[in-house]
Amino acid sequence: MKALLVAVFMTLGLAFSASASGSNTVLVEKRANNLSDQMIRELRLNNYQSNEVRAINTEVIAKMVAVENEFKGNQELIDQKIKGILAERDKVLEDVLSTVQYNKYFGKRPDFRKLDQEFVAKVNTQDTNNSDAMSAAATEAVTVN
Repeated sequence: MKALLVAVFMTLGLAFSASASGSNTVLVEKRANNLSDQMIRELRLNNYQSNEVRAINTEVIAKMVAVENEFKGNQELIDQKIKGILAERDKVLEDVLSTVQYNKYFGKRPDFRKLDQEFVAKVNTQDTNNSDAMSAAATEAVTVN
């Protein structure tokens, strides 16, 4: 019985540690793809531009996630650092997009930022629900034994 209990906790521990280490990479990819897909549709990008925007957004989102993790709890500093990261993206996108596309992008920046924030909130809600479900399953497994 003790061996089964230890096995259950070890399995859960491995599952949580694996998801924690890989979750940032997966989150970055999901956020970047979500944002890029929206930009591709709204700005009507060609294949070359789409690939470039995906690469740019992946790099930018990775930096943003790093800042969010590093300065967790200090929203003012996070906002300041992210503002700088987004300004860098603006400069890079200026070379990738046509003048018309860039002007449209520039006007929609707040919408793209809001879309990204809503996506993060949605993912965080799903992660919380999944975490609660795994905890309930572990509690039930322990109770049964």
